[in-house]
Amino acid sequence: MRVFCLGVLFFLLGCDQNRIFEKQINLKGFWPQKSAQLFEFDIIDLGTPYQITGMVRNKNTYAFNNLYIKYELFHEDSLIKTDLAEVILFEPKTGKPLGTGMGSTFDRDFGLIESYSFNTSGHYKMRLTQFMRIDTLQDIDQIGLRVATIIQP
Repeated sequence: MRVFCLGVLFFLLGCDQNRIFEKQINLKGFWPQKSAQLFEFDIIDLGTPYQITGMVRNKNTYAFNNLYIKYELFHEDSLIKTDLAEVILFEPKTGKPLGTGMGSTFDRDFGLIESYSFNTSGHYKMRLTQFMRIDTLQDIDQIGLRVATIIQP
């Protein structure tokens, strides 16, 4: 009975009616600068603003305090938005890992685009590239992307 109740609880907590896309890519602890990660999703509803959020899973042995990520948003093959995001992974003074996790692995969500209204329905792509001053980052296990509608009050 306990297992059933826990299963129902996790199912209810996992339901997110606002999410239209979510995916994580396993990097296996290495993220080369030349290895851009591509996420593809479809937009149907043009009357609603969307929030685009990233997720990074890193080890507590990651060598830097932060992570710079360049994002590029494409509709079909046309670039429509690009920017650079800084993700702070560790508390600057103490070195304590930020985000959620246990042991040596931590997940950190970060905002890429707080509110975006798509002008055209169709197929979109978001490309994420690590933009640090080192060719291959170690101890980055996953990178992810989430697209969700913003509920207006």
